[in-house]
Amino acid sequence: MRSITAKTKNVMAAFDAYQTVQEASMENAPAMGMFSGRAGLGKSTAGAFLFVHADGVLVRCLRSDTMGTLLERLARDLGLEKRQRKADMIDYIVKELALTGKPLFIDEADYLADKTEVLETIRDIYDLAQVPVILIGYEYLPKKVKRLPQLFSRISQHVEFQEADMEDIRIMANDLVEHGHIEDDLLQSLLTAAKGNCRLITTGLSSIEKFAKSNSLETVTAHQWAGRTFFPVADF
Repeated sequence: MRSITAKTKNVMAAFDAYQTVQEASMENAPAMGMFSGRAGLGKSTAGAFLFVHADGVLVRCLRSDTMGTLLERLARDLGLEKRQRKADMIDYIVKELALTGKPLFIDEADYLADKTEVLETIRDIYDLAQVPVILIGYEYLPKKVKRLPQLFSRISQHVEFQEADMEDIRIMANDLVEHGHIEDDLLQSLLTAAKGNCRLITTGLSSIEKFAKSNSLETVTAHQWAGRTFFPVADF
């Protein structure tokens, strides 16, 4: 399997949204974005792809995060070597983001959704640094962020990630699979088994590719696959 990001509709929608947010930041217009959706639909993958593309800063939130731990990780990622007071870390983060112009991607942001003080601090950082900020989280993130009107009003782009369809799985197979061609009948079976979950589709494509390599097959059909298990858990 290739270690690249497949250009599915979700990924391209995220890319377009980021481009719009980036342009807005240069015009002093609202320049925050949000990617939301169920687990396994590629939100974090899209965020990581954009983080690399934009030479940005990516911080992943943890369930146990407090204001201090999140700021400490973010400041460390930006080059701060020793721990400071919260106010000093915020000042450092703002100055570094403003100086470099690096966009900020915050993954698993739903862990912060009930921590009003942390979300308001992210808004402060955005207001002061004036760089694009992308919040990435599960499907209930928008509803929780909407409780904070001052933050919600700064979000000008929102991409709701959707389940993969046949077009997406063809793109994934073409972009990710190095050995062998997978016929549509088998792709349809995998799509149905994965219920549109991109993470599971990637696992299934890897299983099919290993099968093709071990059997020296250039093409794999549903008949050749013969009902084998796509995923480690057979009764998914």
